[in-house]
Amino acid sequence: MALRTVRRCAWVVALLLVAAGGAEAGKGSKAEKGPQAEAGSKAEAGSKAEAGSKAKQRADTLASEARALANPRGCEKVEECEVAGFGHKACGGPREYIAYCSRTTDVAALRAKLEALEKAESEWQREADIKSNCGLTRKPRPRWEEGECRAR
Repeated sequence: MALRTVRRCAWVVALLLVAAGGAEAGKGSKAEKGPQAEAGSKAEAGSKAEAGSKAKQRADTLASEARALANPRGCEKVEECEVAGFGHKACGGPREYIAYCSRTTDVAALRAKLEALEKAESEWQREADIKSNCGLTRKPRPRWEEGECRAR
């Protein structure tokens, strides 16, 4: 019985804290700041979205170019296959990995493109204020199946 009362009290306290936080956040609302502040925040949001959109388009273009450079075909054994980080997570590290054949891929050009992609995605995520789940993306081992390099 006493435990049930303690739990009920804990919920009431938690709800009060949430309500107080919402009331605190409501201070200085758009209506109180006036129409100029509201217009300024809309313009700022619009310019951030536009910049984020351009950065996203650049990142998408670089991702397509990197995928085109990474040729998974042409190897005869798994030792010729490589795996590289692809993209950027907001918390850091690659968002995925891509497999390629080191014999048939211009590795220097691919690495340069992947580096540019990482920077572009990082910039886009920062401008668009994108968050991440911060989960670890493990680097897979390369495998060779049916004449193609793949990431495990």
